[in-house]
Amino acid sequence: MNKTRKVELLYKKAKGQSIDATPGELAELKKYKISKGDGDFHTTKANVRAYVDAVDQEGCRISFYDWCMNHHRADKRRKGSSSREIAAVNRQQGLGAMFLGWLTWGIAVYWIFNARMTVGSSAIIGAVIAFTLVRVARRWMFFNLFILPAIVAAFVNTYLL
Repeated sequence: MNKTRKVELLYKKAKGQSIDATPGELAELKKYKISKGDGDFHTTKANVRAYVDAVDQEGCRISFYDWCMNHHRADKRRKGSSSREIAAVNRQQGLGAMFLGWLTWGIAVYWIFNARMTVGSSAIIGAVIAFTLVRVARRWMFFNLFILPAIVAAFVNTYLL
């Protein structure tokens, strides 16, 4: 399948429109993480084309939504879609994740290392983990910041220590 066909199908999928693709084409499109929920804010053919290039040439594995947010890409015709405004949203999300992550992931790291690390270093590592997870999977933010650290800490303390 050529790039133009990929972009057309992925654009329709992101817009929530039905796509007329063969089973072979659908199998080829599985590596592109574009969902119907990506909606109108980020979905332009130029953004989809750039995302396809990133997946094909650079081996990008994150979702279309996260890729657009990380690269400050949106539909320029919409309010709040300038590069500066998207960077401000990214900064807010990153700082919020770090402030929650130093507590939740910091406690998990402290428990995982069985209190052998200092509280401060555990908090810093927790903030870095939370920031990284938010940049990679923004739609899973609640799970990554609250549920996952509890599961990881409980699992490690129960089964590995």
